[in-house]
Amino acid sequence: MMRIIRQLKDRLGIHHIGGEPIEQLVRRWSRVETPELRLEVRPYDPAWPVLFERERQRLQEVLAGEPLVDIQHVGSTSIPPLPSKNVIDLAVALHPPLCTTRQRELLESLGYRFHGTSPIDPSFFWFWRMEEAGALVVHLCDPKAPWYTNLLHFRDYMREHPAEREEYERLKRELASTHGHSWLEYSVLKRHLLQQLTERANAWVAARSGAC
Repeated sequence: MMRIIRQLKDRLGIHHIGGEPIEQLVRRWSRVETPELRLEVRPYDPAWPVLFERERQRLQEVLAGEPLVDIQHVGSTSIPPLPSKNVIDLAVALHPPLCTTRQRELLESLGYRFHGTSPIDPSFFWFWRMEEAGALVVHLCDPKAPWYTNLLHFRDYMREHPAEREEYERLKRELASTHGHSWLEYSVLKRHLLQQLTERANAWVAARSGAC
């Protein structure tokens, strides 16, 4: 692990990503346990937003008695016409407390399985449901969490900026095809790229809203 940390620091020339020390980020990502799933990068599929809407309605119904704030489609499948892995990401924003026994039981009733904290943010909770064509992933989060807002800003920014979208796709493919990169290295390098784009997205949203 220390070898990976040193290589990343040398490659990036930085010691933090999004305010989080690289050492902490690498250790956190190394503990992530993803389900066994054949992930494939596929061309953009117009069925993805349809799948999201179907699942949003199911989640809204089962969580009706919980302090639900919003359910948003996030990640690459929410950004046409980006290619993406066969995973639909849903940010489910609830007022705390989060991941209560009741909430876990409700999500499990829809076929989700709890997988600990989300790599997006350690304050998010991660639930996966496997399907024949891929997976659905619920990121249970507080609507006041900075990364919840970041996810929405990033999505909206990428939808509106084709050049940024194309560059993001090119760099992701470059990272994925570079020989010698472990999944951990790829994930951290991608997080660095995502952080840079998110900073631009936040500035874009602030400028549109007239914020200082």
